[in-house]
Formats: sequence, structure tokens, C-alpha cells
Amino acid sequence: MAKQVTYLLLLPIFMLAPAFCCAQPGMNKASFTDTNKVRIVIRPIYNGKILKTGNQYYVNALGDTFYIDVFRFYISNMSFTDGTNNLLSNSHLFDVDDTGTYSYTVSVPAGIYSSMQFIVGVDSIANTSGANEGDLDPMKGMYWAWNSGYIMAKLEGHSKSCHTLHNAFEFHIGGYMAPYNAARSIALTLPQQAIATRYSIPTIILKTDLAILLNNADLSKTNSVLIPGKDAMAIADLYAKMFSVGRVISMVPFER
Repeated sequence: MAKQVTYLLLLPIFMLAPAFCCAQPGMNKASFTDTNKVRIVIRPIYNGKILKTGNQYYVNALGDTFYIDVFRFYISNMSFTDGTNNLLSNSHLFDVDDTGTYSYTVSVPAGIYSSMQFIVGVDSIANTSGANEGDLDPMKGMYWAWNSGYIMAKLEGHSKSCHTLHNAFEFHIGGYMAPYNAARSIALTLPQQAIATRYSIPTIILKTDLAILLNNADLSKTNSVLIPGKDAMAIADLYAKMFSVGRVISMVPFER
């Protein structure tokens, strides 16, 4: 009887062992084990603090004081790499004023992954496939026309540095045809941490720091970009630098 009790006590410990096998020193991979889903949580920030719209004023590196009214962008074609690159999800529309868009789930085959990839914007296939549904529904306010396609990212606000009506600035960044394709491909290394779950969904915090864009924008000179072109491409390059993996939240598997 004593041997049986000892076996039952040790069994959960042995079952936990696979959870730590991928967390060896020197490794820089994440293991999606016993699950086919990962939750992506987008965290909008400005210089490390949670981004707020409305009457929350910010100051950029050039001394421009401003506040944000609208901040939206698409994340498309998210995938994870383990030597191969498999498409796992379609387009997701983030809206800073809709907390329901801050989190979404993608399907991930069990495996060990070193990086994640996605597009900021919408790929050319979606731009030319006609009427779409869900987050790509034109009623979402992120679609121009058949020849211009989707707005990849939208930023609107006000600053006294802008010599415009109501001191407004508007960046509607789009275009999918060469040489002005505003979609940007992003590749991020996953932190050195194992994700091993059986009854919970691992979560990746994806930080989006708007300061990286606005610290490099002279609002007194560039404050209205509403069509594809060189200005849109320059701002798209800045959008691409906003993203980083903050941390990965995981839970050790347990037996019921």
C-alpha cells in the first residue's frame, strides 16, 4: 500500500517534466505543447505607458504636444516559425477605442518555435479579392476603393503644431501596388521561455509603442497623409518598428 501511495504522489511530478524540457539555458524557443491555440494580446503604449485617447496629452521628441483620437491597424497572416513558416490566421483589426479588439486567438500546431511573423496591414490577395467580411468588412471604415484597397493603419489626433483646420493630423496609410505597397512584414523573436499548457491557452503580449512613430514625425510639416505614396511609405516604415514581444504568459500543465 505504501508503494502505491508513493507512486501516486510522484506521478504528477513526472507528468510536469515535459513542461520544462524546452526551458534549458541558452535556448531561445517557445514550446506550444498539448494545445493548438495561442492568445495574442495587443498592448498599445506610448513610451512604456498605456496609450489613452481623448484628453490625454503627449509630447514627442520634437516637442510637439498632441492627443490621439483614432488609432487602428491590421495584423494579418500571423505565423510561427520552427524551420517552416505556416500561415495560421487571417486579418485582425485593432482599434484602441474597442477593448474587444485587444485580444484574439490563433491556432498553432504543437511544436517548438523561435519566432513569430505577421504583416502590419492587409496583403495583396485580400486587397483584390472583392467584398470581404469580418474585420475586412468595408463598413469597418478601413477601406478606400478597389484601386487603393485597404487602409493598413489609421492614426488621427490634434496638435497645435499642425497648421490645419482644428489643428488636426491624419495618417491613413494604405496602398498595395508597387512601388507603394504600405504593408510591412514583421518578424519577432520569442523570449526564452517554455509555453506548456494542457488546460489553458498561452498568451503572448504584443507591445505596440506609438512613440516610435510620433517621435520621428514633425507634425508641423507632415500632418496629412491620406493617399498611397512616398509619405505613406515612410510612415509605414515607422509603424513596422512599433512592435515587440513584451512577455509570454504560460502555465504548467496539471492533471485533474
